[in-house]
Amino acid sequence: MNKCFICNKNSSETILDLGLSPIANNLELEIELSKTAEKYPLKLSICRSGCNHVQVSEIIDQKKIFNDYFYMPSISKTLTNHLKEISKEINKKFKIKSDSFILDIGSNDGTFLESASNFSKNILGVDPARNLSDIANKKGIRTINEFFSHKLAKKIKNKYGNADFIISTNTFAHTPKINDFVEGMKELISDEGVIIIEIHYLGSMIDDNSFDTIYHEHFSYWSLNNLNNLFSKFGLNIFDAYVLPVHHGQLRIYLSKNKKYKKTKSLNDLLEKEQKEDLVGKKLKLFCKKVLKIKSNLLDLFEKISNDEKIVYGYGAPAKASTLINFIGENNLKYIYDKSQLKQGKYIPGTSIKIKDPSEIEYDNPDYIFLFAWNFSKEIIDDLKNNFNFNGKLIIPIPDLRIIDID
Repeated sequence: MNKCFICNKNSSETILDLGLSPIANNLELEIELSKTAEKYPLKLSICRSGCNHVQVSEIIDQKKIFNDYFYMPSISKTLTNHLKEISKEINKKFKIKSDSFILDIGSNDGTFLESASNFSKNILGVDPARNLSDIANKKGIRTINEFFSHKLAKKIKNKYGNADFIISTNTFAHTPKINDFVEGMKELISDEGVIIIEIHYLGSMIDDNSFDTIYHEHFSYWSLNNLNNLFSKFGLNIFDAYVLPVHHGQLRIYLSKNKKYKKTKSLNDLLEKEQKEDLVGKKLKLFCKKVLKIKSNLLDLFEKISNDEKIVYGYGAPAKASTLINFIGENNLKYIYDKSQLKQGKYIPGTSIKIKDPSEIEYDNPDYIFLFAWNFSKEIIDDLKNNFNFNGKLIIPIPDLRIIDID
């Protein structure tokens, strides 16, 4: 049993073992450094004390993971448009004033705050990645290069006052110090303020068989009921929640200190749905069994491709590629294409697989492309057809294994 991040009891039991895996976003320029990267146990566990919190078993120092970070939403049209829509949605629902203080926790390269600045110039980002904070500050997006904490929240409050809006997209799962993180948000948000959190949703992970979203920087995997129980302890009220199509099912929740906002039907329906389906019970257990079947099917496919003497490259080098490759092995893969210049020329952690510019697809002419960034399949298929002249077969491994012709 491991210690639960929420209740701090030694009651977290392993339910899925994905083997040994390196830090998923620690890309190396040297092949030997990549192949010899330190690997850690990658296991999913659930708290049996009654709190039902789902988390990874192994805690890695956050500084090892986030000091330099290679994920940027600005390289994806889908994500960039999504982040722009968030600021519009907030303004539509709550009317952002010209002097509203908007704080983005895990602000990355400042993509969301660039959009939010159309409504208020009183914006601030917080991000632990030095390289991304530098990019944001150079764009004029005021960004603090630190991990968010209760201590930092007090400093921000003393200097800038209470926040009218706190936004956190795909960051809440990135901290093992959850209670301190929530205490910081409560400290900083104004009495009339609203907190908006987007997070990878456990229900979607289970429905989509997306075990590749399990990696060490995702410390926690949240159901809505578990989130509701957590925030209630701190006097924060979730008043709206719904699942979004981005990332194949991301959860958005709205919170406030006061109870002036009526709880929505969408929130109540989703809470009830999780309980009826026994999301963190029978459904999670079945998911763990399916993962092993997916591994078997993929190994069979790679064996067939090898026997047919066909060439297969990958597309997309997100963190999930590291989980999947280190789980099933390198097989025939030699290269992965990715549009991010921060990633090109580097290697998938723990492997000898190099990341290339997609402009080389036409020259390489692979028979198959294995789509690791399957959650952006529509955008990537359009690119493969219209920009990179690929006319082979595309392997989409998740939610269900599919092979489609691109012509």
